[in-house]
Amino acid sequence: MKKLIILSICLLLTSCFEITEKIKHNSDQSGDYSLVVDFSSSWFKTKSAIMLEEVDGVSIPNEEDIKSKLAQFRAEVSKIKGVSKISTSYDFNTYIFKINFSYNSLETLNVVLNTIDKKNTLVHFKNNNGKFERIASYPLPKNLIKNEDKKEDLLKANIVAVYTFDKDVAMVQNANSKLSKSKKTVFLKQNIWNVLNNNKLMNNSISFNP
Repeated sequence: MKKLIILSICLLLTSCFEITEKIKHNSDQSGDYSLVVDFSSSWFKTKSAIMLEEVDGVSIPNEEDIKSKLAQFRAEVSKIKGVSKISTSYDFNTYIFKINFSYNSLETLNVVLNTIDKKNTLVHFKNNNGKFERIASYPLPKNLIKNEDKKEDLLKANIVAVYTFDKDVAMVQNANSKLSKSKKTVFLKQNIWNVLNNNKLMNNSISFNP
């Protein structure tokens, strides 16, 4: 996730985008994971950046590189025990990229997410005495927000988390979260600017009714 955030910001420091993480999590700790990186609102600038392969001196992967990286992700993840239904997709007209897979435990989910950024082995999710926890406090480079003139654009870029469960949610730790009427889905949305200034904003701890 961290690497995707950094790449997205490097691509679109002057335009908007959205990263959406969706999870359908079951009581037996298995579930379905989806990650969507959506540049459709700024497709022209994204296309230009990818064609130039550089933004503000930062190297950007071209279309073939992106296809190759997604194929490599599928190949690596397919070897991880407990992972199934792996798929990736890309659309170079709208610039929407997707990753989907099913996992048999949160430990397996962490292993998969760590294949995206192999430099660090992190705990992204955990079951803490029955609570579902998301740990998203990734260290992000300070130079990403060194220019105050980028603030307005980064305020329009968002990170969204949508977590659905098979039993009722009793309590949500992150005060910015919204709970659905069914009490089974937790929604959290933050803009990139705020997350860059406080990397704890996407953290969450969710407990359930018996």
